[in-house]
Amino acid sequence: MIEKVETGIPGLDEMLEGGFPRGYTMLISGGPGTGKSTLAMQFLINGVARGEAGIYVTFEERPRDIIRNFSQYGWDLSKIFIIGIVTKKSSFVPPADYVDEIRQGGNYREYIPKKFSIDLMRDVIVEEVKKRNAKRIAIDSLPALALHFDSNTKIREEILGLVNMLSELDCTSLILTEMPMEGRGVSRYGIEEFLVHGVIALYNIRKGSERVRGLEVLKMRGTRHSKKICLMEIGASGIEVYPNESLYSEEY
Repeated sequence: MIEKVETGIPGLDEMLEGGFPRGYTMLISGGPGTGKSTLAMQFLINGVARGEAGIYVTFEERPRDIIRNFSQYGWDLSKIFIIGIVTKKSSFVPPADYVDEIRQGGNYREYIPKKFSIDLMRDVIVEEVKKRNAKRIAIDSLPALALHFDSNTKIREEILGLVNMLSELDCTSLILTEMPMEGRGVSRYGIEEFLVHGVIALYNIRKGSERVRGLEVLKMRGTRHSKKICLMEIGASGIEVYPNESLYSEEY
């Protein structure tokens, strides 16, 4: 029997027959505004309620901005540890004047290196996961990470390394990525979906004068799952999925 980890997201566990398989790494793919970051943070928040520490890793937004952005849902983020590894950028300060910085708050640590280091990323994640005995982790996001590499070959090598590292940490992990806008495939670099254990696709499509959101479980090793693209909403309390409502039903 494969042990399941409840996501706590209404409707999603039903689609997954109980939740994500424990210790698996999932790819969360979608375009802008589909709810990738919200799903990831909600998964971590619900983990805390179940006694599982969570870590959110960002390569794009500062931790304080993330805390502020998610305050709209009324979530207590104080027990989620946020790691920010964001390279310092400025058009006014010459690169020679850049200095490494580490900023800390009650539940976050922000690294601002002169130059991104994959070794720094790995060391920081491994250290914090072991220190906090974290069981859930979210990585936001692959496109932001890929900006630091100059070839697709290198990007694919580092994605493979990231997936292997997460598997060794024995965490249930979510990796966020952008779905190509032209609708060709589910991943930006054409390899991510083959390296992970599961793939969740998020959609935000226009229907008439409105947009509606949907969620699809494209792949999940070791468990049966819904094959439908189900209606999804982001409300005042976060994401809710409707397993019995198809995104393409006549009503919607």
